[in-house]
Amino acid sequence: MENIVPIYDKISEMICDAKDLEADAITPDTTLPELELDSLDYVELMVLAKRQYDVTLTAEMFVNRPFMTLRELCQLIDHERVR
Repeated sequence: MENIVPIYDKISEMICDAKDLEADAITPDTTLPELELDSLDYVELMVLAKRQYDVTLTAEMFVNRPFMTLRELCQLIDHERVR
């Protein structure tokens, strides 16, 4: 998880701000459904990934992986930015 720690920190900060959660309320193994994200939250994740990491996330990525964890999301971003 070492290489995705900065990504996880940024993503979890955005989610905690959006959902008014304390940082220790989520972990890398928290699934996106557990966070009860709405469509705006997903758009914010897509914008963050594009702005911070020049990675394009699509709605289909989330639909095709409905139980994605934050760790998996960060790994996906890390993998896509290396391309």
